[in-house]
Formats: sequence, C-alpha cells, structure tokens
Amino acid sequence: MDVGVLAVRYAKALLGYAQDQGVAGKVYALSDAVLQCFAQNPGLSTTIEDPLLSPEEKLKLLSTTVEGSGEEGEVMLRYFSLMIEKRREAYLASSLRSYMDLYRKSEGIAVVKIITAVSLDKEMEDKILSRVSAMLGKKIELQKSVDPSIEGGFIFDIDDYRLDASVASRLRQIRRQLIDKNRRIV
Repeated sequence: MDVGVLAVRYAKALLGYAQDQGVAGKVYALSDAVLQCFAQNPGLSTTIEDPLLSPEEKLKLLSTTVEGSGEEGEVMLRYFSLMIEKRREAYLASSLRSYMDLYRKSEGIAVVKIITAVSLDKEMEDKILSRVSAMLGKKIELQKSVDPSIEGGFIFDIDDYRLDASVASRLRQIRRQLIDKNRRIV
C-alpha cells in the first residue's frame, strides 16, 4: 500500500476522533510538538520502528512526547497505541503531518512562510498577518526563518506560490541580463 494513502487514512481517523472529543485544535498543536521531537531526535524514529523493542516499550517511549498534555495527550496516546498495535510505527510521522494538513484544510488555515535577511519585529509580523489574511480570506499560520544569504528583502511562500523579493535574487537577475546583452554585442 502507498505510504501517502496509508498515512492519510490514519490521519483522517485521528481527525475524526479528535473532533468527536472536541480537542482537534489541541491535538494539532500536540502533533506539531511530537513532529519537532522526531526532527530533533532522528534516532527516535529508528528506535520506534525497531522490531526487537516490545510494543509496551514503544508506547512508553512515545508517551514521553505527550506527557502532561491533558485530554489531547490521552487522544494521542490512544493513537500511538493503535499505530503500534497495527504495526504502523514507520508511518507515524507522516500520518501526523497528514493530520496537520487535514486539520488546516478543515479549519481554513493557510501556511505562509517568510524568509528574511534579519528577524522581523512584532509590528511587521502583525502587518503581514493581517494583510495576507485579508487577501486570502483565511486564517494564517506564519512560519518565519532568517537567511542572511538573501542579503535583504524577503521570500514569501503561500502554498504553491512564491514571491521572491530578495536582494540576492534581484542581483542574479541583473547579472543574467548583463551577460545576455554582452553575448549579443560580441
């Protein structure tokens, strides 16, 4: 079976259960935290998938990622238990990413990524959020990153659309134009 299809099926089940329990938003935030644990600890995924590790030990290990989370933690523990019982540990991270995508879609949330040469202040961040939210008619989840190599300006990603207003990009365009003009002259 295709990994994407499998992950989406489990994610849909988690979303339905979380909505029934009234904690879908909290499970969304917790899913992000669990995925960050996987990203920060690359060995965690390998350990979870180890066939020599007992299901109880796997569940105990995963439970540390959601300790003290309340009702949404219980929902995640049940989900982890289901994934381990069905021997789907290898699909855990991809199913959580699929859950986050499904939740965003159901709540009308757009993910906006902005890359700048220096960090944004709170006032600028609020302006960006309000303008993009008004433009798209959706709630916005802003993901910021700083990349000094763009030298100035910004790179803005909304879904599949990219607006590259960086100084480095503009300099590359000017360089290409000069090279093309010089080829025609010679």
